Amino acid sequence: MSIWLRGASPALDSEIETWEETHHLSLPGGYKDMLRVHNGGLLAKNHFPVAEPTSYGLADAEIYSIAGLDGLQRHILEEQDVDLPGNQVYFHQDGHRYIGLDYQTAEPRVIYVDFETLQTLVVAENFADFVESLYFSPFDVAFAPNYPLEKLEQMLAMANVQKALEILQLLEDRAEKDWYLTQIDGLLHSEEAPFRQIGVTLLENQIYYFRRKLDATRVDEMLRWLESQHFWPEKVAELRKEWED
Repeated sequence: MSIWLRGASPALDSEIETWEETHHLSLPGGYKDMLRVHNGGLLAKNHFPVAEPTSYGLADAEIYSIAGLDGLQRHILEEQDVDLPGNQVYFHQDGHRYIGLDYQTAEPRVIYVDFETLQTLVVAENFADFVESLYFSPFDVAFAPNYPLEKLEQMLAMANVQKALEILQLLEDRAEKDWYLTQIDGLLHSEEAPFRQIGVTLLENQIYYFRRKLDATRVDEMLRWLESQHFWPEKVAELRKEWED
């Protein structure tokens, strides 16, 4: 299904049935079809139109992923302040902004709820129409340091070599070092040499400038992986020496 960029292993029909029986709700057929491809993951499309301005913009809102069965949210903390009528199942969250299924109608509608501004919008009369309305529009890389991690992961999954390097260089001093090392590790395991090369470059910068903030075990594992692959051996030898000095 072209809507997916990447995701988890498919959900089994038995798992879907168990979720529905547990929560006494039926998921839309289109949602279940998506789960049978990936049980949650990143989307290849990242915007959908809205009828009135949101905190994202004047005419659209953003989405980065759709939750698998374990990520669907029936009850959220924000409900303590704003109690919406009926049953809702949220499949996407960005801070205090949620996108979900609203079961006040025979076929659940898709709603956007911003609990910070107390804005609620019906964005589609059913899930199929919502999926049909999704489209791709690139995010501004210059603002990458201010983006949530899931948005960054969606950008990186779509990026070519040059764009991936540009994004990750802007994020070099980001506090989430475990997340950052995971992105580098993904590059190092790429089947394409240019991605592996920028992974080495980014790892070098982390070792030189942020070594005290890095997980030593993870860095050692990454260096051992590069050594086992005999990739860019002169540079990797330099990194090993710098890391151990």
